[in-house]
Amino acid sequence: MSAVLQKKPPGVIASATHQSKKLNAETVTVIATGFLKRIGHKGGLKPKRVSLEEGIYTVEVEIKKLNAIIRVNAETQEITAYEIQPKGEETSFISFSPKTIMVIMVMILAVNAALHFAFRFLGL
Repeated sequence: MSAVLQKKPPGVIASATHQSKKLNAETVTVIATGFLKRIGHKGGLKPKRVSLEEGIYTVEVEIKKLNAIIRVNAETQEITAYEIQPKGEETSFISFSPKTIMVIMVMILAVNAALHFAFRFLGL
């Protein structure tokens, strides 16, 4: 009762199926986000844009306070380059929401009314 098991090398099967699959925007995005997770950027990945130019897919991913640009070769499906930069501030320095403006107006009116009655009480 002896059994002989033959193992097929896993790399041969995986690479053959990996090479035959044609790339599209979705698969390139999966490759790029998987790469970012492997290098330590686990949470908050938001893919923003994918483009194909001259056989190179460019994937732009937003990571919390960073922007990542990953370039993937369309033929070999390899990551040829990547770049991680801090996000540029696109909002103005001072931005007020309508809620903030209303709170400030109520505070101004309250202080004005308090001063008015204080000065009347003192006779000024």
